[in-house]
Amino acid sequence: MRLKKTIVFTLFAVYILLALNLLFFIRSSMRGFYTYGEYFRENTNFVPFRTVIEFIGYIRDRDIYYLEMSKDNLVGNILIFMPLGVFLPAVWKRQRRSAVFFLTASAVIIGVEMIQFITMRGACDIDDYILNFFGAVIGYTLSRLKIVRKLMFVSKE
Repeated sequence: MRLKKTIVFTLFAVYILLALNLLFFIRSSMRGFYTYGEYFRENTNFVPFRTVIEFIGYIRDRDIYYLEMSKDNLVGNILIFMPLGVFLPAVWKRQRRSAVFFLTASAVIIGVEMIQFITMRGACDIDDYILNFFGAVIGYTLSRLKIVRKLMFVSKE
């Protein structure tokens, strides 16, 4: 059990480092290029599904310039938080309760969006939240599978 716990915690730490890199460090900050007001106007979206519909349109139209970026954005925003949905319940028993997990996942995602806005790395977009949360819920649903529980959970149910 101790080896399993070490492996799961190590995988969780690697996931966190990779996610931080993808969410923050590989993006360059727009500080120096925009004021916060300009950045806010250009890089925020509070209208649900606006960006998703726009990206789906680019994919449908096979837009040469935006096709790959649209696919990467939609799929990437879902995939980036799927592991969180598996690791949180695997590592912390309390996260196995749906309400607790949903609140934690929401807080983490909102925190990421806020940090991206403050550091001017990426966009602060409600659609990112929706896609990230959907990914976390998919991961959480996978964590309910018996095989995943057997492989990943480090404490008794």
